[in-house]
Amino acid sequence: MHYIRYLSSPKIHVKGSDVQLKAVIAVTTDLGETFYPHDLDLIVSLRSPTPDAEGHSEVYLRRKVQCPAYTRALPISLNLTRNDVDWPACLHVNVAKPTTSRNPGFLPSVVDIWSSPLNPTKGHFASGPRIERRFTPLNERPLTLIEESGDSIARHLWDGSQVLAQLIDRTINLDTSSSPLPLLEYVLISATYRRMHVLELGCGVGTVGLSIAQSISDTDIILTDLSDVQELVEANIARLKPAINSKVSFRPLDWEAPVPQQVQSRSHDLIIVSECTYNTATLPALISTLLALLVRSPKAVILVATKRRHPDEAVFFDLMQNAGLVLDCQTTVPLPGVMGEGYADAESHVGVYCYVGRGHRLSLSPRGSEGEVTKSEGTGRGRGRGKAREQT
Repeated sequence: MHYIRYLSSPKIHVKGSDVQLKAVIAVTTDLGETFYPHDLDLIVSLRSPTPDAEGHSEVYLRRKVQCPAYTRALPISLNLTRNDVDWPACLHVNVAKPTTSRNPGFLPSVVDIWSSPLNPTKGHFASGPRIERRFTPLNERPLTLIEESGDSIARHLWDGSQVLAQLIDRTINLDTSSSPLPLLEYVLISATYRRMHVLELGCGVGTVGLSIAQSISDTDIILTDLSDVQELVEANIARLKPAINSKVSFRPLDWEAPVPQQVQSRSHDLIIVSECTYNTATLPALISTLLALLVRSPKAVILVATKRRHPDEAVFFDLMQNAGLVLDCQTTVPLPGVMGEGYADAESHVGVYCYVGRGHRLSLSPRGSEGEVTKSEGTGRGRGRGKAREQT
């Protein structure tokens, strides 16, 4: 899976009567370690920033460019001289012809990119450091996410979170004959008869929590991460069109510090941990945070998604087991498109895992607690403590 990135954000250059819109792009993996290994035809277009009722935006200018294999930086430009543009407008870059069929859901093999709006009539000649990604879930309600441009890995989309959002989208929309994660399906379906409370740890730009809020009614979602992402996440929350009676908020949460009272005092049904295992030095603090949350929310399901970046990440699963957290079920989800070739990029799938506390109890009937049994007694949703069902 690859992403088109702006290494240099779009900017309008005026020299006499010549007006050019220029940028520098790359087609790279989520961590930017390696670059697309085949020649790729791209469409560069200047478009209206807001889509119409059918999801289309007006095109003012466009041209086709080729990105040769392994290109690290590709300059692109549009000649704006003597062209009629209805400002503001965004620079959009996408694949001319997808090289592989897309998976069901909203993940293409190469993710296109939208700049922030430019408007030279108002003095806005540069688009700025933030860019937009647009996805179309199975319910056809577009999801837009802002991330930061450039080649840093901070405040970017990561594969594991994108894949987890797609898996939840498919589960909600019953896109498969049987769920690979029956416990997750049970939690999501529970939102049809009661309000669901979700907490996401290390949310990044907020991909997973925001996609749930837009797809499932009656959900209350708290996104957490370090305070330096708060402004970006809250900008994504402001753009969201949540489902009926659903709401999202952000709370700073440092795993090394005590869990904030606003988070600790609430009972959670689902705790999401996506792409948080790559830094092994933080894992003990992460697991301590999970254990603290389970004191107030013993019925919570912990949903973990990770694209393995290096072998040391395997210690996470040992630490979870040593902490008494039980692996109920797991699955692997293939990444679309071609894989990267270097460090942290070559993994071809994302692992998704459902954990529960040792004393977790599952109510089999939404109408009462008469069918409630412990996980260790066996429920048909993962028999035996620590013995997880795996489907691919």
